[in-house]
Amino acid sequence: MKNDLKEVKEYYNEMYFNEEIANRIKEGVHQQIHRKKRSSIGKKIVYVCSAAVAAFALFIGLAFLSPAVAKVAAKVPFLNMIFESKPISEVIAETLKEKGYPFDGVGAQYTPKKVFSVGLRGSKGYVDKVRPEVKKLVKDLLLARDFDAYQVKVYSSEGKIVEPTPEEIKADKEFEKVVGIVNEVLKRYGYTKGTSIGFQAANQTVDFSLPNTESKIDEIKQQVQSQLDAKNLGTFTLKVNVYNAKKKERESRWSPIISTIAEGTFGAKKYKVTGVGYTNKSAEYMTIMLKTSVSSSDSDYEEVVEDIKDTIQEFLTSKKTREIIKDDAYKVIITSKDKKETVITSN
Repeated sequence: MKNDLKEVKEYYNEMYFNEEIANRIKEGVHQQIHRKKRSSIGKKIVYVCSAAVAAFALFIGLAFLSPAVAKVAAKVPFLNMIFESKPISEVIAETLKEKGYPFDGVGAQYTPKKVFSVGLRGSKGYVDKVRPEVKKLVKDLLLARDFDAYQVKVYSSEGKIVEPTPEEIKADKEFEKVVGIVNEVLKRYGYTKGTSIGFQAANQTVDFSLPNTESKIDEIKQQVQSQLDAKNLGTFTLKVNVYNAKKKERESRWSPIISTIAEGTFGAKKYKVTGVGYTNKSAEYMTIMLKTSVSSSDSDYEEVVEDIKDTIQEFLTSKKTREIIKDDAYKVIITSKDKKETVITSN
């Protein structure tokens, strides 16, 4: 496997790699941030409904241009290819732009059905006219990466954009001021990277997270309160969410691994996966949960579960993945529709 990946990399670097592509690859996993939701080290269900759906590695796209790359790419494990990937939403968006289609966004939803949607600007007549060709374009891009579980929906986005109310605009501006103050104080204590900050205008509550290794939590909280008072932004209730630093670090490392598992097993029809989640609660191991639509009495149950097991084990034991998860213990629980569990554990 090491030699296979090296061969692909050398061919790829020589024939196709450039700085622009490198910068796009670095963008990696996309995250959607909500003001009122904070990261948790507890249980998180990834029934994802966002545009951040990953695709195969960029060189896999080149496999359709070069038989030499195709031959080597066929040897690379499915999830490892996704891990090296460029998001399929980005690939589709770039293609739509190149083709001149005026779109507002692309995204995937997984429940109640797996649907990849594209919103087009323009009149109903225009959207009706181009819908068949856009659907085919998107479907082809998905299938080229073995993401065959999605239906494709193309809709008119005209009239679907709701303008914010004056109250919402006011709350947004207030939120920006509060975030600026909190970040300013946190920087004084060495927190230069983005910290999760929540703001609820309805009850004037501000919350942010700090590690359990921080010895000056009360002092930081007091400093934030003093700055908010000095800016005359009103009276706020401050809440500090203290998290386990070691678990947080582990969760950060595992995040792209779990995203890769979710994206791959959701996208390929053969896995029949309907839900992916994880819990970082245990100090001993990371737990990943997969729900399937297959019942233990179904004729293909064993085949589906074995496919999932083999794919995940191959990925989690690969060299690149082990470099990220280090010596962390893990447990993967595959649950059938009728609640039968199959468990994979690290050695």
